Amino acid sequence: MKLKIKTRYRTGSDTYVHKLGSRVSQSLKGNQGLPNPKPSPSELEKVCQDFIVSISLAGRNDMTLASAKNDIKAELIRMLDEVADYVTTTSNGDRTIMLSSGFDITGLKGSLKELSPIEKLDVLIGKQGQATTRVKMVTGAKAYVHQWTPDPITPDSVWVSETSTDREHTFTNLKSVAKHWFRVIAVGKGKQSVYSLPVSMVVQ
Repeated sequence: MKLKIKTRYRTGSDTYVHKLGSRVSQSLKGNQGLPNPKPSPSELEKVCQDFIVSISLAGRNDMTLASAKNDIKAELIRMLDEVADYVTTTSNGDRTIMLSSGFDITGLKGSLKELSPIEKLDVLIGKQGQATTRVKMVTGAKAYVHQWTPDPITPDSVWVSETSTDREHTFTNLKSVAKHWFRVIAVGKGKQSVYSLPVSMVVQ
């Protein structure tokens, strides 16, 4: 079967589109097999960051903010289409180059079953300096990496990680009365991983 880039991101959830955009932007940085993608990895990464913020704001059930979020999502999908065309043309069917792009690929024999996406991350604020991250069980996940980083979130943010087989984890000794960002990574076989969207909360 001919290898092709999966285009399900065109109708994918916010979580899936953001996850794919972030993965592709990181995969293209310094990729010698795909040296001159248009748009550039930094441009793609910026829109992914804008999308994170817009998703957080749209959660306030404001129609204007929800519309703005959808506009950024449409822009991200357009950029992914452009990069997908570039990868398809440049790789010329080379399996390794296509896989190095970060896109999901069809036509791979014996490939591992993909992990289901993390659709929602709950962050519960407890006693002073404590916060608990919780996600639903991800089918195929062998471990969960629970992470936090101080506000503001940027491409250079350093995430503090705690790895566990449990889908729930409580962080302690966090800075009180300060905004933090949290996320969870589910890890499966073959180095597969799926990220939740980051969630911001003010710790007591």
